[in-house]
Amino acid sequence: MGWGLHKEISYVNRDIELARGAPFFNHHLPVVLQHGPTCGIAALSSIILAKDPNCDHVNTANSLLDAALDMDISIQGELMSVWYMAKLAEWAGLNPQVVDLTPNTDIPKLLADSVLLMIYDKDKNNAPTTRYGGEHAHWLLVTGFSNQPVISSQTNRRKGRLLPPSPRSKDLQEPQNEVHVFAQHGKSRIRQLWSWREILDSNDSVKRAKSGNYHVPEDFHGHVAGRGIRIKL
Repeated sequence: MGWGLHKEISYVNRDIELARGAPFFNHHLPVVLQHGPTCGIAALSSIILAKDPNCDHVNTANSLLDAALDMDISIQGELMSVWYMAKLAEWAGLNPQVVDLTPNTDIPKLLADSVLLMIYDKDKNNAPTTRYGGEHAHWLLVTGFSNQPVISSQTNRRKGRLLPPSPRSKDLQEPQNEVHVFAQHGKSRIRQLWSWREILDSNDSVKRAKSGNYHVPEDFHGHVAGRGIRIKL
């Protein structure tokens, strides 16, 4: 398969005390681009490569794909359940922990020495949405957070990211005093800064899967909503 790897310097910050008091904090992981419906496998590959930079990204992703097919938790590389992802991460030796996710989740504590895998419903620009009911379900890798007010613009939201807009921008909004998280996924090399609340809303909206030849659990919503997988780095 034609797995893509965004090659750049990456680092993992394991200073827990720094994370707890920081205005922002991020584990910088390599970005592995997916091939087909393999967003979960691509995200898991990024974690494996962060823990062992000497791994070959193609062999890593292909090994995960083969394992998922052998376990009968996937048909084309899709992983439509937190429990399926946990099973594959356990096979890879990553000691996954399934965690409950709420608006009150202590994000700095959760991400101090770990990253988070979760499913959300993506819009056409890859940003979280609630409009498709789960038909665009996609794995997301949350790597860090920002507690600083974020100034956003409608222009940047349409592009699927939050960035400081130009001072001349006519569509400025007031700073948002809420937790935002750094996130990456297999559809883009660009890391995003998204609202934690909007990601949770998107996650909760995942109720039905896109039609196709996929291994979908009977209670799809129950397998993804309000849950994620924490993996220590």
